[in-house]
Amino acid sequence: MAVLKNKYLLLGTVLFLILLGSLLSIDEELKPTTQEWLSVFEQKIDDDNNASLRLLSLGKQDSVLFESIKDTYNKKLESFRFDGVLVHDKPMKYPNVLQFEAFLESPLFCDFNQGDCFSKLDEESEYLNIVITEFQPELTDFMSLDEVENFEALNPFVAELKLEDFFFLFKLKGTEIYFDITNGESEAAAEELNKLIRINRKFFAQSNDLLTKVSFSVNTENIFQPLLLLLKNEGYATQHIFDDVLSPLSMEEISANKIQIRSFAKNARLIKAGLAAREQNNAGSFSSQFWNSLVYKENMTLNDMFDEYQAILLPAYVNKPSLLAFSKNIDREIEAKSALQVERPILYRFKNITNVVGASLKDVIMPRQVNLYESIAGLDTRMQLLRLILNSQTGELAGYMEQNEYANYYTGEKPFLFEGKACHKLNNENICVTAKE
Repeated sequence: MAVLKNKYLLLGTVLFLILLGSLLSIDEELKPTTQEWLSVFEQKIDDDNNASLRLLSLGKQDSVLFESIKDTYNKKLESFRFDGVLVHDKPMKYPNVLQFEAFLESPLFCDFNQGDCFSKLDEESEYLNIVITEFQPELTDFMSLDEVENFEALNPFVAELKLEDFFFLFKLKGTEIYFDITNGESEAAAEELNKLIRINRKFFAQSNDLLTKVSFSVNTENIFQPLLLLLKNEGYATQHIFDDVLSPLSMEEISANKIQIRSFAKNARLIKAGLAAREQNNAGSFSSQFWNSLVYKENMTLNDMFDEYQAILLPAYVNKPSLLAFSKNIDREIEAKSALQVERPILYRFKNITNVVGASLKDVIMPRQVNLYESIAGLDTRMQLLRLILNSQTGELAGYMEQNEYANYYTGEKPFLFEGKACHKLNNENICVTAKE
């Protein structure tokens, strides 16, 4: 009888272990929205009306060459597999102008908000005008993007943004506009400056690339603001000329949701490739396959990362007065997650006991999430102050500052004068635009 009981106990133990092993090795279902986000890189570009695609052929007017570049991109995209190990094929670069490299580090192409930048441009005007003339085909193509409506970024595994070239284009065109202003061609300069700001704003509003989102803030402070104020100081009637390009940002423009979804898709692609490589390397015996199923699960990893990204998406109920509070909440979410990993690693690993490898791979691949909303609020505030300065008449600035139109969208406070500048305080930092003429 005791032997029979022991047999039942042994059988029960074996069944329990089999059941436990099955439960620990089974992956969960992929969430439908996770799958939807994963499909971002499977989308093709069917027409020529895409700014990023056109930047691949910048300065090359030949339609045959453009079609060749477009075909190359689409063929690369066709051969791009979402699953499996990553290939070593280098992505195409856009913008792609080889000669730019000779000028990227030149001190002559300085940020206009640097005190001595304009004087440097004046001293080397003859040389700089030669450079501007040399790159006129590229500048003409670049400025024609004002007519384009699609600013979606390309698949980063197939074609990558060349950030230095992208910033250089704005600086090069800004230098040309500077010379137009100093040569008395203010009307043409204002028209081109309007177009340049509009192009950057379109990238900011429509692109799902982080770098193009950041570029508008950088260029507004370093390039657009100094040129706008120079136009006004040169006597050009700036009232309401730039209202369209400096109009308040909409919540749709402010939202970084598309950027977060694209970031998720890119990191998910890397995770899937990493897990596929691990599975391939351990595909020998049944025991190694079973062990892999115990320590990593693809869908669980992707769903976990999806939850982290979803937590920082901008919800529909957030408006400008509540944006900074929402931004602080994102920072707390990011800090809490980081603290759990660093300060309580054992608890963090225990939480992921059924997916140790997947969770570790996700943590390695996934960079620290970026919260853009404070800097975007600063950009919106700077644009508001620029409209105030450009639209105000001489000696009437104080009256303009009292208008409700110029109360800060995020704090509700009126602007104030500080050391000859019109300012708003945002998160204990002054954002200012020179008010003196």
